[in-house]
Amino acid sequence: MGRDLRRKAVRSLATMTHESQRRYKRQQGNRAAECSGFTLIELVIVIAIIALGFTLVGYSLGTFSYWRDEGYVRRLSETIMFLNQRAVSDQAYYRLEFNLDKRGKNYAHSYHVGIMRPEPENDAALTSQCSDVGVVSCELYAFLYASLGDTQTMIPPPDFPSLAEKNEAPENVYFEDIRTMRGVKTAEDGGVAFLMFSPRGFSDFGVVHLHMSAGAQITILVNPFTGVTDIFREYKDFEWKYGRKDSKMK
Repeated sequence: MGRDLRRKAVRSLATMTHESQRRYKRQQGNRAAECSGFTLIELVIVIAIIALGFTLVGYSLGTFSYWRDEGYVRRLSETIMFLNQRAVSDQAYYRLEFNLDKRGKNYAHSYHVGIMRPEPENDAALTSQCSDVGVVSCELYAFLYASLGDTQTMIPPPDFPSLAEKNEAPENVYFEDIRTMRGVKTAEDGGVAFLMFSPRGFSDFGVVHLHMSAGAQITILVNPFTGVTDIFREYKDFEWKYGRKDSKMK
């Protein structure tokens, strides 16, 4: 009988040991499952830290300022081509105006768009001046002699009122100078320069020179017959020669 009791005790102890081992394994499995993944908050924190690191690296390398400046140049170029098309479709004179102002010692350059609403006396003056010449010559005459536009009023484009808002140049970006058929306007001169877009499909000849924040120079050339722009990654000057003996742009 004593032997039977000892056997039962050993058997009970072995059973308890097996149960304890299974319980321990289950606990370890649950802990491993809890530690095997990330919560949503942890993932958000990790992504935010990585994004902050990329932002700091981008600013230190000047990557953001480069693409910011590049975007400004592209928007200006596309705006010029867009205005040439809108002038024809709307049968209106569009004006792209550049403000070459200063804010203290720094440049605060910008551009905005308006439609020129002609006054009756202005139309009569232009008609009398163009009575003996063709359409092309009349358009060129109106561009060359800006005094004919003194009685016109610049208003926001009715279909695109946002174009009338100032599009300010990024920090440390400014217009070095702007050449049109009326002459050259430099950053030191200040004031206003502008490009005109005719409802007959012509645009004002223009050369826009920009100084970028990293010191690079950009040239935007405006073709007066198509309104198409060319962008040069350097300071490149052009002069209006149409109608002269050496009739070409160079």
